[in-house]
Order: sequence, then C-alpha cells, then structure tokens
Amino acid sequence: MVISDGAERDPPSHAEVPEAGLLKGDIDDMYQGVLELLLDFVGKVHQPRSEVGLALTVVVALLEGSYFQEDVKNVYWGDLHVHSAYSLDAWGYGTLATPAEAYRFARGEPLVLTGVGPVVLERPLDFMSVTDHAEWFDLLYICTDPEWSDDPYCDTMTEKNTPEAGSEVFAKYVLPTITKASPQPTPICKADEAHCTESRASQWQRIQHQTNQANKPCKFTSMVGFEWSATPDYSHNHRNVIFANANVTKDAIDYMHFPSPLKLWEELDRQCEAKNGCEAIAIPHNTNMGDGRSFDVETEDEYQLDLRARYERLVEIHQEKGNSECLPVFGQVDEGCNFEIRLTKNSQPTTAADFNDQEWERMRRSYVRGLLLRGLAAFERSGTKRRNPFQLGIIASTDNHAATGGLVEEAQWPGSVFGMGSLERSMTRISWNPGGLIAVWAEENTRVSLFTSLKRREVYGTSGPRIQVKIKAATDGKALSCASKGDTSQASIPMGGEFTTVSGSPYFVVQALYDRIPLASVEIIKGELKDAELKESTFTIWAPESGGLNICAEWQDPEFDSSAPAFWYARIIESPRPRWSSEQCKKAGRCDEFPNAMQTIQDRAWTSPIWYLPERNQ
Repeated sequence: MVISDGAERDPPSHAEVPEAGLLKGDIDDMYQGVLELLLDFVGKVHQPRSEVGLALTVVVALLEGSYFQEDVKNVYWGDLHVHSAYSLDAWGYGTLATPAEAYRFARGEPLVLTGVGPVVLERPLDFMSVTDHAEWFDLLYICTDPEWSDDPYCDTMTEKNTPEAGSEVFAKYVLPTITKASPQPTPICKADEAHCTESRASQWQRIQHQTNQANKPCKFTSMVGFEWSATPDYSHNHRNVIFANANVTKDAIDYMHFPSPLKLWEELDRQCEAKNGCEAIAIPHNTNMGDGRSFDVETEDEYQLDLRARYERLVEIHQEKGNSECLPVFGQVDEGCNFEIRLTKNSQPTTAADFNDQEWERMRRSYVRGLLLRGLAAFERSGTKRRNPFQLGIIASTDNHAATGGLVEEAQWPGSVFGMGSLERSMTRISWNPGGLIAVWAEENTRVSLFTSLKRREVYGTSGPRIQVKIKAATDGKALSCASKGDTSQASIPMGGEFTTVSGSPYFVVQALYDRIPLASVEIIKGELKDAELKESTFTIWAPESGGLNICAEWQDPEFDSSAPAFWYARIIESPRPRWSSEQCKKAGRCDEFPNAMQTIQDRAWTSPIWYLPERNQ
C-alpha cells in the first residue's frame, strides 16, 4: 500500500508503536535514539501544518515502517457531497463557482470565495462528486437567462447575490417548495411548466458535461451525481445519488415530482437500466436533522425493502451540519456520541428536553448506530429470506456549499457552512464544522474501481483527517494477527463484509496510521440482537499513555454468542487539537468576545461495519 509520502512499507513485527522503544529489530541504536526524540517532539509540539512537522512525519514513518500490507488496494480520499452555484441555496449565499471550477479546486487549484478571498486545498482530493440540488436546476437556469432574468421572482438571485441576501433567497424560493408534504413548484414553473422542464434538463446536461470533462482516470476521478432534497415539515430526508459512470438518468430526479424515497428508487429503477450500463447508489445523509423520519420502515413491504437494499448501500455519518453516529443510550452512555452533535427539531436548534420519549427514541433509531441495530432486528424478522435493509457502509463528506469540496482543515476553514461571512456570523454557528472525508479502498483511482468499492462497502469516513484504517475479522484467530506478514487467511473479512458461520469467537485486527496528529485510542463498537433485545457496547482495544502513530491492535470478542446477529465497526480517535472556532477567533485576536467558542476537537475515523448474520434452518 502507498502512504502519504509515496513510499512502500514492510510491516514491523510488533503489535503497536505508540512509544519509541518498540522498533523493528533491524533498526540500530542510533536510529532508535533518533526515533525516540522525534516521537517525543511530534507528540508534544502538535504543529502538523508546519514544515518541520511535515518533515518529521515523513522521517518517523520511514523509521518505524507501516503495518499496512502491500496488496492490490490503495486508499483514495474524496468528497461525495459538494454544492456549486448550480444549487439555489449556494447561489443565494454568494457562491459563483460552477461544477467545473469545483473540480479544479479539488485537484489543487485556488478558488476565490465571496467575502473570504482565495483558498486552496493543502492536499488535493483523489475523487469527488458535485451533488447539486435537483429541485431548482430549472430556476437557476431561467434566472440567468436574459429572456427571463427580469421576472420578479429572479430579482433576489440576480440583483442581490450577496451573503446578506442568502436568507431572503432561501425563504422565498426554497422553504415554500421543499417543506410541504406535497411539494410545490416555484411560481415561475407554475406559469410555464414546459419551459422549466426544458431548463432543468439543460442544467443537468451542463453538470454531466463538466463532470465528465474533469474525469482523469488514475489521476482524478469525477463522479456524476445530484442531491434529492426532501425536507417535509423542515425535516431532512435527503439522498445523494452517485452514478457509476457517464451512463446516467435522463433527468435529475427531484423531490417535487418524486416526493418519497420509494418514488426516488422506483424512478432510478425506471431510468437507470443495467442493460444500458447505468448504475447508481443513493446515500442518505444528515440523519441528525431528520427528526427520526429519515428511515421509516414500519410500513414497507418486501418490494420496498429490496429496492432500499439495492440503492442504499451507504450512509453519511458526518458532514458540516454535524455528526450522526449516535445519541446517548438510556442507561449506557458512550462518550463518543457527544462528538459534534447538532441537535435540531424541524431544522431549528434544540435540546433533548424538546423531545418527548417517543420522539427521542425515534431520533436515536435514525442515527447510524440505531439504523445498524434496526437492521439486525429486520434480519431476524426476515427468517430464511435473510434480508437486512440497513446493512450500510459508513462514509463522511463535507456538504460544502461553496464549491470547495475537501476543505476540512480546522485552521483553514472559513467558519460558516457557506464558507463566507463575518467573524460574528461564524461564531454564532459554532455548532457547524468543516465536515469530513470518505476513504475508499480500491484497486485504482477510476470510476469503475471506486464505485465497485462503494457497493461492497469497503469504505470509511473521517471527520477531516486522513487517518488510514483497516479492520479485518477472521473466524480462525490463528490466521490473522499483527505479527503475521500479510494476511494469511483467505477467509478474513474486510470492512463492509459479513460472515455466517464461525468456529469460536471471531478475531479482529485493526490497523491505523495517523495523519499529522497522534492517535489517542482505538475502539470497537458492537451491536447485537441477543435474547430478543438490541444491545450495543464499546470496547477500547488500544489506548496509550501518549499518542501513537502507527498502530496494530488485536481483539477477540469476549461476549460473542453464535446465535445472535451482530456487527462491529472501529472508531479511531485523535489526540486533541485546536478546533476551527478557536483558530478563527485567535487569528482575529477576539476570542474574549466569544467565551462559548469550543477550543479543541478530537477528530476521528469510523470504519464500515463487519456483520455476523448467522445461518438459519430452513
């Protein structure tokens, strides 16, 4: 495997390298002493963006080696949730960059943000998809057409394209259409539906063309996509649709014409025929703002469950609008659930006290961990049909509305969801954050390879850092260990996989390579359906006294029950570092004005789960 400096690594023989004394046997005393000093310096200084820090990172990696084995897969970093000026809300808040410019930014070119100035990625992305809102392609196209731009409904967009006018645009055009149970078209489209249909198609063609032009196989991959943005009663029920290649649907499927997830899947089924080379996935996101409605399965039949399983292979766990891993569990609190929580009700900031017991329980079941647990219950109910409608891999992305996908560095982020505005505006939005990244284990950086990995769920998400992570399970612990050179078990299960039989308790190996900030802990999160009760547990399998860099940890489930369906995923947590809110007010010398600004953050990664779904007698 190739790590950040491009050098290949052989694995060390030890199980972890959190401290300087644990070195490869072939490194002599001189190099051991150097490494001790470097580890101590890196761990104390925590200045990852400095040239010295970057140099030390490379040297340390060279000296200690890596646990990641050379195999047919590399890790590629991307963002599958990015908006350009073709999204109405982004346009209203001052974003002027087209999808083409967004892709150039992702490849490392600078981009000028309204009210901020030029920004550039410190590290370009390997792949990206611009997922503009399908609901208002037509209005954007019409209001930039000279023949229609003098319509009174276009005034706000064309004459007041400033950050200050963003809320006016959103209130005037967005909310009245997407917040109704039966969404309504904009006033312009009510008057001339045919022109709107034509305009929407033209905009969709523009997006396809710019995305396909940006695709450079093996160098940078651009994936055609759009966002289906259902928001009934202000609850987020959105999906990002990502296509495997240039063969896509005739239309960008919108909420106004297809007002339910089922209708979205059915229309994808109708328009995206496999015989024509079209293939797509739909990725739910922002379940933390879904008021418990993001996944409603109580009334779904087998037909709907099959459609869901076909299209919804992944779920977005983290983005600018907060984290969706978990909410506190009654009687069992996981401290990791308190990470970047943005709790809302009807899209308005709120607290747990604003939910009754039924609403709160429904909310919890719509967060990622709750969904995974519901999947186990559905699997158990399905009997010999063996259906798990929530067998979801885990990703993260930004939901960036400034066409700056991948802009996740805490010290670099402008501090607002739209990437613009004053310090006062940013500090009142401290519940927002830069969002995250998706990491894909794939054979090569191409559309076919990346999409195949997305489908098989060999992916994971981070809250921003490029921590490299693998988790594998084996039904025979003797065949999988940190000490073995390579994976000696042909039957080992990677993230996103499943197994149905086991001899004894399954054995897990988690590998993690830090990114600029030392790692603080490695945890395994387990969910199971045991004795007709859904249970969840958190196991800390590695936690040093000081931060670690290159880690391999082994763990065997001490509570495994071969009759109980279960899942496991790894959560890797960094040491603390300054959060963007702290970085921003320090730059301005005005932190005293914002005493509630959060000072630190512990970024993290979440792997896709590994499932145990036991065989059932016929």
